[in-house]
Amino acid sequence: MKICKIMTFCLLTMFIALSSSAEAGLYLSSGKYTFNVQVRNSSFKDVSHARGRVYISGNSARIDVEADGYRSGYEYVYLRDNVTSYYAQVRLDDPTVWVNILDDANRPIANSNVSYTSQSMYWGDEFGLRGYLPVEGFDKLTVRDLDITINHMYAFAPRVYLTRSGNNWNFEIVVKRRDMQSMFSNRFEITARRDPVTEPAPAAELVAMARDYVENMTRATQTRNQEEIIILQNRLESSAAYLLSVFAATSSDTRSEILATLPADNPLARSLRSINQFENLHK
Repeated sequence: MKICKIMTFCLLTMFIALSSSAEAGLYLSSGKYTFNVQVRNSSFKDVSHARGRVYISGNSARIDVEADGYRSGYEYVYLRDNVTSYYAQVRLDDPTVWVNILDDANRPIANSNVSYTSQSMYWGDEFGLRGYLPVEGFDKLTVRDLDITINHMYAFAPRVYLTRSGNNWNFEIVVKRRDMQSMFSNRFEITARRDPVTEPAPAAELVAMARDYVENMTRATQTRNQEEIIILQNRLESSAAYLLSVFAATSSDTRSEILATLPADNPLARSLRSINQFENLHK
């Protein structure tokens, strides 16, 4: 209840103006011709980390584009007399993805599910998965108890969110597309530990979680999409719950850095300051 109040108050009171970002363009050239290529994915998000090549043949140019975590794409541009600069758009589609949800004995977890078909919540260099697994057998699960591998390699610094809903844990996992293969199938394995990790996350991860909390709070003020609002509320609840649960066990320097990251009038920050004051008084 306390966490829900913190999250709801943040959404109602915090307002930050929506800032617009310039479209990312891929600039290519071949001979005397230059091409400004707009690269987007199937969710119409800019793919800023794309790479490309141009092949000229007669009065046409073929533009081949690729990016980590996407299928490659191409577009043809017809060349005109006395025109050397052109604009083109190329769409990159998602590669094939397979997902298994396992326990730490490498056994499939019954009554679990995951979805990754909608990527509209994520930036062009991200890939997100949302799903659920049962609380039974995983009653002490935290964000540190979900491991993610992609093609048998650990994902680099994934963002993990975890909230409880009745008899299920709802989770969201966001990874960088650079960890995925572009043209081949990608096998994700999400492993939930039955014996939870007891020590807090490293200081750098906790500070990153606080920054992510602020970013999600900002995004929640900028959208009217109900599905996105629910997802962002779950993110805020997940991060607040974990920070509150481990704050007393972290070093004083880490606590100070986390508090400096959060807005001073933020309810989560006030709760963390109270914990900090208690710990300082009882050193």
